[in-house]
Amino acid sequence: MTYNTNLFYWATSELSQDAFICWLLSWADRSNAAKNPAMHATGLTFLNALLQHSNQPPVSGTTVRVKKQFYSIDVIAEVGENLVLLIEDKTDTCEHGDQLKRYHAVLQEHYPQRAVLPIFCKTGNQSNYKKAEQSGYSLFLRHDFLSVLRKITADGLENNIIDDFLSSLECREEKTQSFLTLPVAQWPSQAWEGFFLALQHVFPDLRWGYVANPRGGFMGAWWHYGAWSGWETYLQIEQESLVLRLGCWHTKHPPAVCASVRDRWLKTLEATSRQTGITIQRPARRGNGRSMAAACVGTGPDWIKLDQKGLLDFNATVAFLREVMTMLDLARSDLTHAHA
Repeated sequence: MTYNTNLFYWATSELSQDAFICWLLSWADRSNAAKNPAMHATGLTFLNALLQHSNQPPVSGTTVRVKKQFYSIDVIAEVGENLVLLIEDKTDTCEHGDQLKRYHAVLQEHYPQRAVLPIFCKTGNQSNYKKAEQSGYSLFLRHDFLSVLRKITADGLENNIIDDFLSSLECREEKTQSFLTLPVAQWPSQAWEGFFLALQHVFPDLRWGYVANPRGGFMGAWWHYGAWSGWETYLQIEQESLVLRLGCWHTKHPPAVCASVRDRWLKTLEATSRQTGITIQRPARRGNGRSMAAACVGTGPDWIKLDQKGLLDFNATVAFLREVMTMLDLARSDLTHAHA
């Protein structure tokens, strides 16, 4: 049996990542310059990368006092006499409630003479960072971490802890990008995340995440919302299925009314699909609640276009999704069945 000897293969919690950040920032303190010049320079490189993301100039020869779980904040670093870094650190979880604004307010009260620089650090994948940005946090994401650590190792530093952490991030990145190198049927959840992140660059309104259900759940994405007959219509990817859905979240309708609206929307979609040449079919499960599946596009994964090697053809898939979006727009404009 072969055992993985990477420290961060075993130390996977956010607390372990907190510890790495604290350890690396601690080396930036000027008292460590003589102790280990190479590690001191490395700590400063990391610190200045964080400061750059907060639109601050680089520092050197300064004090850096690091604290962990101070007022429940993951990491703070007092830099010199005028600055304090507030780092909310995440691996795979997301921020919740008003914690980001609350942490910022707490530190501003505790350090009235310093500029508080809030940073949202995330090494996993996330659908969007709207809440963090609205709370005034700078983003320091996996690609930022990778950029800094790759430069540090390229400059010749030899350190097993840094090598292990960099390797663990490279592994995460490789899994995320594996949607380009693996057959669709073999995509792990991280590959679906990578695919959805790539789609977000094309369709900015797309959001994604894991959807739990009694049948085992799926990685899903949803976008291209628009109104029809008082309901929201939109597209949803349910891993290998592309579904045209109908939702009404503000008003609770009786099941019979929901089913009637769903069937009218399906008729509209069927009529439009015949005009556009896009094949749709009734899904096995449609439901009659506030959000319902009205139709599936193609059969199975037909909507995912493949190249000659049987791998994802991203550009062709995007082009087909645009065709489906156009069909959806046409169906919305067809009021023939809207009030039938």
